[in-house]
Amino acid sequence: MIGLPVTTTGTSLPPSHTHYALYDPAGRIITTGTCATAQLAAQEYGDHRVLPLAADWKRDYVDLSGGDPVVRERPALLGFDKTRILADDTDTATLRGLPSPCTVLVNGVAHTVDGGELALSCHLPIRLTVVIDAFPYLPFQEVVTCVSPSA
Repeated sequence: MIGLPVTTTGTSLPPSHTHYALYDPAGRIITTGTCATAQLAAQEYGDHRVLPLAADWKRDYVDLSGGDPVVRERPALLGFDKTRILADDTDTATLRGLPSPCTVLVNGVAHTVDGGELALSCHLPIRLTVVIDAFPYLPFQEVVTCVSPSA
């Protein structure tokens, strides 16, 4: 692949060089850099492929769902509708927009969530730490505090 020179945030390259993003088969960007355009193909190894463009390896991913690979910004989970609930087994904190299915860690215990929604309730006062790492979504962590109904 031969790419056109890209200018990003004040970084310009000579015409003989290009920015690139190296990605794995899932679309995770492994690294980014610049190289001589003639050496672009040499950046690939194993099942890792290269795109001739600038990307942010922390914020972006390569969407492989269409005909051609496209760099997109990783979506973010918006968070729970509330982070403080009553410990009465009725009050709930709800997180919507999850990929389905996905694995959610609640205080370190893995749970599979289907349907794109997680609703937490509890019967004892406790802090629930929720961690989700569901690529291509950005990593997510939030604490829901369950308080005594008499508090």
